[in-house]
Amino acid sequence: MTMINHQPMLIRSLRCPELMHRMMERENVDSAQAARLDGGLAWLEAGTKCTFCRHAGMCRNWLAGSETRTTPANFCRNWEFFHSCAEPSSAHTKA
Repeated sequence: MTMINHQPMLIRSLRCPELMHRMMERENVDSAQAARLDGGLAWLEAGTKCTFCRHAGMCRNWLAGSETRTTPANFCRNWEFFHSCAEPSSAHTKA
């Protein structure tokens, strides 16, 4: 029987929700509103997209301020979701 190394997936599972949380904070997302959309299914979908995202490094760099050539709209598959749940008083400019 071949052993499969699930460690990279486990690391992604633990890391990406943190990135999702940080992105939501940065973009002033109303998490209560986000959790209610589509009966909670939109929230689960966003979490799944983040867990399996191939751009976690770009996300991390953007959140750290070291990636200034792009906006989350260029790499984040959840950007539309975040944008739709942003607080109306958000001072951020949405792309």
